[in-house]
Amino acid sequence: MTEETTVPWPSAAAAAAILGGLWITSHNNFLLFHTLAEMFSVLVSAGIFVIAWNARHLPASRFFLFIGIAHLCVAGLDLLHTLAYKGMGVFADSADIATQLWIAARYLQSISFLVAPIFISRRLSATATLAVYIVITAALIASIFGGVFPSCYREGTGLTPFKIASEYLIALTFVAAFVVLRFKREAFGQRFVNLLSAALVLMVMAELAFTFYVDVYDISNLAGHLFKVMAVFLVYKGTVEINLKRPYDLLFHEVKRSEEKFAKAFNTAPTIMIITTLTDGRYIEVNEAFETTLGWKRREVLGKTSLEMGIWPDLNQRDEVVRAIESGEQVINREITLHGKRGEIVEGLYSAVGIELNGEKCLLSLVRDMTARRRAEREVELLNSELTIRARQLEETNCELEATVEQLESVNMELETANKELEAFSYTVSHDLRNPLSNINGLAQVIQELFGKKLEPQCLEFIGKIHRETLRMNRLIDTLIRFARISRCELVPETVDLSALAMEIAADFQLAEPHRQAIFSIGKDLTVHGDPRLLRLMLDNLLGNAWKYTGTRNKAHIEFGTIEQGGSNVFFVRDNGIGFNMAHADRLFLPFERLESNNSFRGEGIGLATVFRIVQRHGGRVWAEGEEGKGATFYFSL
Repeated sequence: MTEETTVPWPSAAAAAAILGGLWITSHNNFLLFHTLAEMFSVLVSAGIFVIAWNARHLPASRFFLFIGIAHLCVAGLDLLHTLAYKGMGVFADSADIATQLWIAARYLQSISFLVAPIFISRRLSATATLAVYIVITAALIASIFGGVFPSCYREGTGLTPFKIASEYLIALTFVAAFVVLRFKREAFGQRFVNLLSAALVLMVMAELAFTFYVDVYDISNLAGHLFKVMAVFLVYKGTVEINLKRPYDLLFHEVKRSEEKFAKAFNTAPTIMIITTLTDGRYIEVNEAFETTLGWKRREVLGKTSLEMGIWPDLNQRDEVVRAIESGEQVINREITLHGKRGEIVEGLYSAVGIELNGEKCLLSLVRDMTARRRAEREVELLNSELTIRARQLEETNCELEATVEQLESVNMELETANKELEAFSYTVSHDLRNPLSNINGLAQVIQELFGKKLEPQCLEFIGKIHRETLRMNRLIDTLIRFARISRCELVPETVDLSALAMEIAADFQLAEPHRQAIFSIGKDLTVHGDPRLLRLMLDNLLGNAWKYTGTRNKAHIEFGTIEQGGSNVFFVRDNGIGFNMAHADRLFLPFERLESNNSFRGEGIGLATVFRIVQRHGGRVWAEGEEGKGATFYFSL
């Protein structure tokens, strides 16, 4: 058996002698036995108080101080119980008072053992606790001698139900105290826990024994007092060893627990932790974060210096830390760089404190890895620099845009001025030029009517030509005005059915010249989004152009349809007319430009220019393909 579970033989022999003497005494004089047993308990309980009170300044003494104060009051109640016992003749010769004092003492003792573990880790005021216990004890004594406390024993019938229930309740309280003690056993040494556990078990057995006796002198009463004597002896034994023989065992126990906690915290901390000698930087201990971050295993660095390992790329940094620690300065969150096993640079915030291990000055270092954060900060700074450059470029671009806007505003003003001038020109053309033409045309008609019979045929021909040319001039003026208005009119876009428009225009042409043989092939459901008025004018010019230049064919064929090009729809008007030379294709859409091969056909040279302007206003494109004598195809997209 180990030391933690045995009682030294001198103590065991003394206990056996006391119990044997008490047992022999009980057979000769039970009252003497009771007095000796109770006085032993009183003296031991008082001794527990004296030891605990005088050791209250020792480490880990709060639990024992609380037990000691409780046993002082328990000793007082047990002393009164002894004096009040039947046959002593000190108080009224009543077994009930002695039994009441016994129950009060056991309640106080059992509850104290149950509550005491609370003060293992809490502060305890010795004076206040003693005062509270004295008040409670005085109240119990006053209630007993004042007749308030419930009756516990009746002559002739024995124990009352209250007494029996109280003994069971007290026994359960001791059991609960036993469970709490075992739960808190890490706060004490194993030997003390075993001694106090045995004492609590004996107290439970004593309480159970006291539930059976009928006479205060019977065997169960004897057994209960013997169990109580042994229990008090074990409490005293544990208290004496902890507070007198081994006063620092609990302290060292706490130190060991603290060391275990520190070791666990040291190894599992996410921050790099290192213990080195102060002078040469020899590694004594490193944690798991050190291995993870720097790549070296613990066995690779222990016993070696930082110079040998090359962990400090700048030894001046470590020298500054050593000088600061030796001069008593604080080293907190200094920026350092360390070398990893693979040569990588680890940036961190370094804190250190001087410690002493086995008489040697050492250094406890903590390094918070800031590598990722510093890298991110540099990237942010780089991004900020790039953003600053881009912002500057944007400012320059904005300035250029502002200048461009100013130029556009100036151009717009010039355009507005040009539009006003164009409107003025249109007004001039429509009024100032039309009036003379109307006068010339009217005079020519008057001459023809009044003097037609007297004029020679050649003169009549000249007058007819004047009349026709003025009408042609008037039509040209109308064409110019319409062309100018195309660029200035406001677009009113909507969905337009080009197929329906093309059919209406083709019907108009055929109605105007019913003698011509012509076939129109018009695709179905060809729709676009645009201004219907301008789009009709555009189709009128394109189909009219095809109608005009197929006039020499015996059978004209004009087609309007669509093809897909570059993922979008492209419309076309194809004919089998006279065609054109592709070398002159760039002149087709210029105002008043007429190709030499087209001079025999009537027209002002403004139709295709009008088509170009309308398509341009719709954001589209128009172009043409053709070959002389084989027809032409005009394409447009909107």
